[in-house]
Amino acid sequence: MLLLVLFIYCCGEDKSMNKATIKSFSFNPETRQSVKLPNILQELSGLATTKDGRLFGHNDERADVYQINPDNGKIVKSFSLGKKTLKKDFEGIAIVDDLFYLVTSDGDLYEFKEGEDKSEVSYKKYETRLSSKNDVEGLCYDPDTETLLLACKGYPGKGYDGKRAVYSFSLSNKKLKKKPRFLISIKEVNNLTDPNFVQKLGDFFLLTENSFAPSGIARHPENHSFYILSSQGSTILEISADGELKGRILLDKKHHNQPEGITFAKNLSLLIGDEGGNGKAKITTYPVTRNK
Repeated sequence: MLLLVLFIYCCGEDKSMNKATIKSFSFNPETRQSVKLPNILQELSGLATTKDGRLFGHNDERADVYQINPDNGKIVKSFSLGKKTLKKDFEGIAIVDDLFYLVTSDGDLYEFKEGEDKSEVSYKKYETRLSSKNDVEGLCYDPDTETLLLACKGYPGKGYDGKRAVYSFSLSNKKLKKKPRFLISIKEVNNLTDPNFVQKLGDFFLLTENSFAPSGIARHPENHSFYILSSQGSTILEISADGELKGRILLDKKHHNQPEGITFAKNLSLLIGDEGGNGKAKITTYPVTRNK
C-alpha cells in the first residue's frame, strides 16, 4: 500500500514523515456521552480545563466565562470581563495556573483571573500582529515552551499559501513569535486516508467538506501532543510537540454539527463542544483507551 505522507512545517522548516506512527491513545465512540447546554451557551466557542479538572467555556460574542458541569451540562458559575462586559468575536480560551486567557478572531489576547459567580473581573489586553484576516479560532497553553498557541483558520502569513498556521505567543515577554510554530498543508491533510493514521469516531461518518480550517486546539496533558480541531471536514489532527503527525481523527458529522471547542478532562477523556446552530449547544465526552 502506498503510504500517504502529510507534510508538517515546524518553526518554518519542512519536515516530512516517512512512516506511520501508532497513536498512544484512542477514544471510544460507543461509550461517548453528550449533554446539552443552556440556551445562554448556544454559541459555545471554546473550552479549557483547569489543573484540578474543572471545565470552562465561553460564547463568541461576549466576554462571559462559564464553569460547566460536563456530566449534566449545567452552569456552575459565570463571570464577565470588565464593568461593561466586553463584546467582541471571542474564539478561544486557555488557562495557565491562576490566569485565564481569551483570544479574539483578530488576535487580541485578554488576561484575567477567575472570578466569583456573577462577578466582573479586570483584565489586561495584549495585541499581536495577527488580524481578522488570520481569523484566530483556537487557543491553548504549552507549558514546555511557556507559550500560548493561536490556531488560525484564515490567512497563514506571507509565503505560506495552501497551509494553516499555528503561532505562539511568549508569556515571558508577551510577544508573538515571528514564525509559526506549525504550518500544515491543507492538500496533504485532505489526501490523508492511510488506516495506520486514521481513527473514526462514529459508525456514520460523512465527509461532506473537503477542507481543513482550525476551529480549536488542545494540548494532551500526558503525551504532550497537540490536537487541532477543524469543524470543516470534521477532523482532529494529533501533532507532536516537534511537528510530527501522530494521527487523524474523523468525527461523526451526524453527531458533531459544528465542533468549535476541544479540551481534555483530568482523566484524559476527550471533550468536544459543538455550537448550537438552530438547536442546543452540547459537549460530548469520549472515554480514552491507552494503546499498547
